[in-house]
Amino acid sequence: MHTDPLMLDIIPDIHADIERLIGTLSHLGYRETDQCWTHPEGRIAAFLGDFIDIGKNNAAVISLVRAMEQSGNAIAIMGNHELNAMLYHEGGRNSEGIPDGFMRAHSPKNTAQHETFLKEYPVGAPETRDVLDWFLTLPVFLDLPGIRLIHAYWDSTHIDAIRRRNADGRLRRDDLQELAFENEATAFAAAVLSSLKGPEAMLPNGHSFEDIKGHSRTAVRLKWWHADGQTWRAAALSVPNPDELPDTPITENRHITFYGTEQKPVFFGHYKMPGEPELSAGNALCLDYPQQPCAYRWNGESELKAAGLILIPTPIPA
Repeated sequence: MHTDPLMLDIIPDIHADIERLIGTLSHLGYRETDQCWTHPEGRIAAFLGDFIDIGKNNAAVISLVRAMEQSGNAIAIMGNHELNAMLYHEGGRNSEGIPDGFMRAHSPKNTAQHETFLKEYPVGAPETRDVLDWFLTLPVFLDLPGIRLIHAYWDSTHIDAIRRRNADGRLRRDDLQELAFENEATAFAAAVLSSLKGPEAMLPNGHSFEDIKGHSRTAVRLKWWHADGQTWRAAALSVPNPDELPDTPITENRHITFYGTEQKPVFFGHYKMPGEPELSAGNALCLDYPQQPCAYRWNGESELKAAGLILIPTPIPA
């Protein structure tokens, strides 16, 4: 099997949508042979996590990705939904103080978010344990020659913190309880959670904004990949009216590290970006556009090219 790292097709969040996955692979030239998808030119699919939840075909997506990975036709990293699933199914204590015996509380909210996965993988079933064990094989990040893959946020300080615990970037089952307490996170837990969920920053005192549901918020997600947009207003994500934010530098916030223009390309998903996919930085690219599936065909370039951003036709053929 050809495993040239300079021939990667980077595919973002699938969320149990088998039609989206097959449509994406087909458009990129992959073909199903012997129950596995391969590319005639030996290209490798690189998946950015979040294989489960929302859609209804968790098992089909997992089976296809696992088969590609095990045959050397794909590499894959973990998303926050895989971490949430492990915590939901793992016995232990949860941060909500609900005495149900699980690391992620089985509250109505959490159960609803996890509903489609639970229909195919019930708590305690042997097939569920098998899939959860596979999730643990997925690294939080991949730092490859010429390219980086992460689900939500690349911060070298966080990457180093994860490596100090687990050199291969993979979580161990013994790590999970530590990750269940987000509000009391250790340095290691904060590094993992931020890498998988993205950073939030508190606005300067006296500032807030209304989210799409009309709730007042004082913390905001930031476009950490915009090295030249380091003001609250320019860097804000998911703020309906950015003019509500101060147009001042974010220099006072030490919890956010913007991705330097000198660093090698990094690809990520997670953010459910609106509109049409676009290259907004020369070395960092979010590929998670729910309304317009896309992928990036990477051939070793250090500066990302518009020609590498592949839009997948919609509606995706079944």
